[in-house]
This record gives sequence, C-alpha cells and structure tokens, in this order.
Amino acid sequence: MARAGILYSHVAAAAAGLAADNRNPTVDTVREALGGTGSKSTIAPMLKRWKEEHQQAPAPATPGVPPSLLQAVKGVYESIKTDFQQNLDVEKLAHAAGLEQLADELQQSRAQRAVLEQRVKVLETELDSAITTIAQAHQANHLLTVDLAGARSEQDGLRQRLGDRASEVVSLNAQLTQARAQFDHYHEATAAQRAEERQGFEQRAALVDRELVTLRQQLLHHKGQAAQLAGQLSQAGTENARLHQAAEAAHSEAARARTESERAAFQVAALSAQLDNLQTRHDAMQAELSDSKIALAVRARESEIAASRLAIADSVAHAGAQEKQALMRQLTVLETELRQERALKVQWNGKSD
Repeated sequence: MARAGILYSHVAAAAAGLAADNRNPTVDTVREALGGTGSKSTIAPMLKRWKEEHQQAPAPATPGVPPSLLQAVKGVYESIKTDFQQNLDVEKLAHAAGLEQLADELQQSRAQRAVLEQRVKVLETELDSAITTIAQAHQANHLLTVDLAGARSEQDGLRQRLGDRASEVVSLNAQLTQARAQFDHYHEATAAQRAEERQGFEQRAALVDRELVTLRQQLLHHKGQAAQLAGQLSQAGTENARLHQAAEAAHSEAARARTESERAAFQVAALSAQLDNLQTRHDAMQAELSDSKIALAVRARESEIAASRLAIADSVAHAGAQEKQALMRQLTVLETELRQERALKVQWNGKSD
C-alpha cells in the first residue's frame, strides 16, 4: 500500500507534465518531478496505471482542431480525472483506515470476549464451589439438627430417668422412715417385753426364794419334831419335790426368756443390717442422682453448643445464598454483555462483507 504522502494524483500530474514537455515519463523522471520524494516501488505501479489509462484516452481530434484547444481539453480531462482519482484514493485510504480500525476493534472485541468467557468460566467455577459449599453447609446443618434432636431426646430421657430416680429416692426415704419407725417400735416393744419378762422372772425367783426360806425354816422347826412328825416327813419330802419342780420350772422359764431375748437381739441385728442396707442404697441413689444431674448439665451444654453451631451453619448458608444470588446477577450481566458483543460482532461482520 502507498504511503499517505504520495498519491496517484501526484504521480499522474507529474507524468502529464512530462508528457506535455515532450519528455518520456519514467520512474526516475516522475520521482525527479515530485522533488525526489517517494520510493520507486511506490511510484512504479502508479505510473504504469497512468500509462494504461493514457493509452485508453480518447483519440485526438481532427487535424482541424488547434493544438492549444486540444491541449486545454486534455488539461481539463486530466484535471477531472486527477481529482476523481484523488478523491477515489482518499476514499480508499479512508476505507482502508476504517477497515483497519474495525479489525482492531474486532480484535479487541475478541480479546474482551475471551476475557469475558474466561471470567464466565471463573464465575461458573466459583458458582459450583458456592453450590458445593451450600450443599456442605446444608449437610452439616442436617447433621447438627439430627445431633440436636438426639441430644434433646437424650436430655428428655435423662430428665425422665431423673424424675424416676427422684421418685425412687422419695419411695426409699419413705421406706427408710417406715423401717426406722418399725425398728424403733420393735425395739421399744422388745425392751418393754424384756422388762416385763425380767420383772416376772425376778418376782417368781423372789417367790421361790421366799418359799425356800420358809421351807428351810419349817424343816429346821420340824427336825426337832422328827419323831413326832415322821408321818409329816413324807409329806414334807413330797412338798420339797414339788418345790424343786417349781424351781426347775422357774429355771426353764428363765432359759426360755433368755432364748427369747437372744432371738430379739438377732432380729434387732437383722433390722440394723436392713437399715444399713437401706442407708447404703439411699447413698448410692444420691450419688447416681448427682451423676444424672451432672450428665444432664453436660447434655444441656452440648445442646447449647449444637444450637450455636446450627445458628452458625444457618448464617453460612444464608451468606452462601446471598453470594449465589450476587454471582447469578453478575452472570446475568456478563451474559447480557456477551450477547451485546456478539450482536456487535455480527454487525461488524455484515459491514465487512
């Protein structure tokens, strides 16, 4: 393409001037006539074109036409032709410049389109990542919800167990109170019975002792009267035997009372052991109740932590949803810009065609 400083009109005017001076228009003479500007490779095709057009020019007028008039007509023709060619060259240069500008704009549009496509891919990747994050957040939310429900169910179970344990403690306390009352009543009854039996035994023993003293006195009194009371001796022996039987019966009654006392002592010991067992069970129930309260407090704390995690997961899910909406809006804007770029490209392609 010729430089903007050398036009076809310049070359044609120089060649016409040389031809008017009866000089052969060559590349060197034309370049000399142009003041030494322009390269030979630029001037040569323009000069060749001028020669072809000059050879196709209309035939000279009849010999009757004056040379000055013929030269004037040729000058007007060449001037019109030169102006037309100059305007045509300017239009071609403007068209070429417009094509170059459109090509540059098309290249820029393609680059922008590549950037936008890359950006769309990045946004799609970010959208997929956001969707994955939201899905993970929903899954974590679901797991936390399940854990919270399990914790609440376990907490309800612990509360129920605590209520049952409390009821059992109340029942055991009532049984312990009742057992203590029964033990006190039995102890009092046993003590009263022992006192009564001891008093009766002492009374019988005192009675026997008194009878023995009386018999001894009578025996000593009747020894002097042994001869006279020989008949009464047999009766006294019989009475003595009866008294011995009464003494033996008293001793048997004392042994029975001792046995009853030992049995009462054994029952007291058994009741004491039962009381100790109930006290041990009561202490164990109190310890288990304390452990249940501690476990319930731990479960309550875990429930609070799970609720806090659930709130955080909801916040993350809400933020992910907002980010997803923002990305969708950006994607919509980018798609609109991409459609506009495509429409502009179609228009440019139509103009180029």
